[in-house]
Amino acid sequence: MNSLTSDIEELENKEKNDSAILEISSTETGSNIKQGNNDIDNFSNYSTSVEGSLVISPSADSFSTLPEQEVSDFQTDTRDLQVKVDNPQKHVETLETYITFRIITKSTRSEFEESEYTVRRRYNDFIWLRQKLVEAYPTHIIPPMPGKHSLLAQLDRYSKEFIIARMKLLHIFLNRIVNHPILSYNKSLIIFLTSKSAEFSVHRKNRSSVLVKVADSLPNINVHMTKMHNLEFEHFRDYCLSLSEKLATMDKISHRIYKERLDYLMELHQLHPIFTLWATTEPELESILLAMAKSIEANATAHKKLLDSIPCEEKEYVAYIEAVKDALSRRNSMQIEYEMTVDELSKKRLEKEQLLNASPTQHVNQGWGGSIWKSETRDEKLEKLDQLISRLIKDVEVLQDRLECANENLHSDLERWNIEKRKDLKNMLIAMSDQHICHYQECVNAWEDILEGIKIDNVVSEELNVKLSV
Repeated sequence: MNSLTSDIEELENKEKNDSAILEISSTETGSNIKQGNNDIDNFSNYSTSVEGSLVISPSADSFSTLPEQEVSDFQTDTRDLQVKVDNPQKHVETLETYITFRIITKSTRSEFEESEYTVRRRYNDFIWLRQKLVEAYPTHIIPPMPGKHSLLAQLDRYSKEFIIARMKLLHIFLNRIVNHPILSYNKSLIIFLTSKSAEFSVHRKNRSSVLVKVADSLPNINVHMTKMHNLEFEHFRDYCLSLSEKLATMDKISHRIYKERLDYLMELHQLHPIFTLWATTEPELESILLAMAKSIEANATAHKKLLDSIPCEEKEYVAYIEAVKDALSRRNSMQIEYEMTVDELSKKRLEKEQLLNASPTQHVNQGWGGSIWKSETRDEKLEKLDQLISRLIKDVEVLQDRLECANENLHSDLERWNIEKRKDLKNMLIAMSDQHICHYQECVNAWEDILEGIKIDNVVSEELNVKLSV
């Protein structure tokens, strides 16, 4: 009976550590936190949503989502707008279960009534924000959202690892927007960062019209329809294609290595009991075999740590490149619209010129045609063409100005992204290298530790050689 009780307690403790579900209670969320409030870091781990959903929350300490360096940078940051995404909560409702994330905002800008805000948002709220930014700034590079369920395919979307990975990417997404000199002043962003849950739900219900959604799909028509190719943007599109292919290749190789390491970890787990069992049958070699079993166990632990911390920066950056290509496509759709309007204007001008050059008698003969209805006179057609040409001229001017602004906006964003991209890729590769160096150093240290602890004289060495040869 005692054994059964202890097994149940051990199982409960294991589930508690592996799950995002740690504590349950009820407290209202989405409140604003004013300057001078020292309870921000002790924000309640329990809450109920506005709809009354049950909330299951991990503690902030045991479910840390950001590296210590990022947390310290947030505390010492001197920017006029700072955001941090952390502290997930699991909401269980009758029809759905979802995760919300805490967003802490600090700002000295005049657009913000308070100096500090704390709100909770779910994944779909982030999607709403990005759609609003795309609608408001179609020719700017809008950072990408992390994939719906494809961050780590081998993990459940409610597992601790998956939620942490998603939260890190949402933190990156929001900080890229906040760091942008134009996107950071968007009204939808301010609403997203400051509104309470009930107020934010009202804003979310005001969805974009069907016309806006159709306009958003225009970039996918055909980017090669443009007549006047912008060499700068065409070159950048080719560069993005090449870079995304290289990163996709890196991701495939990483996935293959991950599988091979997983198989190797299984072999290490099989070797440990073999050496332990072997030690019980060989008293002379017991200390050596147990030391090797200990080293194998240490290698397995280091390997498991490496596999659990495999980053997904390659996929995330491929998505970022796709966001750049989307901005280029939206700009191309504007050029297509401008060129189509210019062509229409040319056709109407040619039609007017042909009408002016035609003789009045020829026009009368063409206009009669045996019909009982009176056809338009030459002057009436000219009047309509003049009105249409006048309207098309204004449209061309507006579209030309819009295209020039789009070129300027996209050019400045590409310059910013190019600098940011070099820094991000450099940090990604350095972090990957440091991670593997630390892993191999742990493995080497594990073997070196047993070599220092084992003292083998000549007799034992000879016996060891005999045993191993058999």
